[in-house]
Amino acid sequence: MPTRPDDRTRRDDVPRAAWRPPRWLEVSTGWSWRLLVVVAACAIAVFALSTLSAVVLPLLLGLIITAVLSPITASLRRRGWKPAAAAAVGLLVLLAFVAAMVWLLLAALVGPWSTISAQIGEGIDVLVREFNERFDGDITSVSDDLRSGIGSVAMTLLGGVLGVLGVAVGLVTMGFLTLTVVFFYLKDGPTMWSWFLGHQHQHRDTVDRVGRAMWEKVNAFVRGTAAVAFVDAVGIALGAWILGVPSVLAIGVLTFTLSFIPFFGAFFAGAIAVAIALADGGLGTGALMVLVVVVVQQLESNLLQPVLVGRAVRLHPLVVALGVIAGGSLGGVFGMFLAVPLIAAITAAVTEMRAAGAEQRLAVAGAPAGEVAGEVADGAAGEVAGTADPPTGDQVP
Repeated sequence: MPTRPDDRTRRDDVPRAAWRPPRWLEVSTGWSWRLLVVVAACAIAVFALSTLSAVVLPLLLGLIITAVLSPITASLRRRGWKPAAAAAVGLLVLLAFVAAMVWLLLAALVGPWSTISAQIGEGIDVLVREFNERFDGDITSVSDDLRSGIGSVAMTLLGGVLGVLGVAVGLVTMGFLTLTVVFFYLKDGPTMWSWFLGHQHQHRDTVDRVGRAMWEKVNAFVRGTAAVAFVDAVGIALGAWILGVPSVLAIGVLTFTLSFIPFFGAFFAGAIAVAIALADGGLGTGALMVLVVVVVQQLESNLLQPVLVGRAVRLHPLVVALGVIAGGSLGGVFGMFLAVPLIAAITAAVTEMRAAGAEQRLAVAGAPAGEVAGEVADGAAGEVAGTADPPTGDQVP
């Protein structure tokens, strides 16, 4: 009896169906190799960034500094200044600010550092003594370890950084390169951006939109963080002055500088202020200083931070903490400072790309303009509505 074609086809398909993996395994393996590719790409990017940190860090720092100075140069250009002259004025403003900060740090720390470190050590001794008396314990060894740690920090900050020629040369080189990058960003930033957009033929509008959103995020973060850091420094230094704590200038400068590092910077600055207060006035003054630090930081976290920074940078605290730790492991202190604005810029890019994709899908489907706007707002989860108006062409580097 001849075999029908459909029977032969079914018999030929039996071996293939028998050896075919189940659906869940196909899906798992498909996701697995894609995730492996993403992880490998991230690892390569991290390795490249860490290897080329001497070049990458000045480029990123230059972008953040340019975000602060761009309104000055844009205003001068609107008044008829040439790009080079406007950029030179912006660079002079930056140099004046850096010189003032360096002078304040040297005046506040280098001269009286031995006194400050001794006061911190005395504050630790006061805490240990109070603990031993009140709880009938003995943690003197902890005091010795902390005092030796303070000495190590002092050697690292003063002797290590200022005494090692290689580190000093590296810092000077990176500073000079950063200043050069800032000058050309301020002078030729709009031209650079226009040139880059000229090579984006198919997605020019989307790329321009994403770039402006990222730029606005970084701009808002830096300005808001600077305002919050200034309020923190003034509040804690004023509280220390009212309590009669010495080294008020050092406390203010350290608080302002460290406040640019989310979470950890404010904690370390407050701990130093409390330790100095403990050494100078005992447990009562130290407790009052703790109260001052807590009140100032709570006002900053609940009032200033949401208004000045929170509207621009909507990140979960765990993401911020992990980003700061990762940035510190890759780029040291500069990496800790750059971590949050970079994460904020990436989230802005993702939000804008999602919004652009939603607009394109609805436009192809022929949806009305109002429906397109509603879909974009829903897909962006409020991020697009919370972002400030995009900067002008003169403000984008």
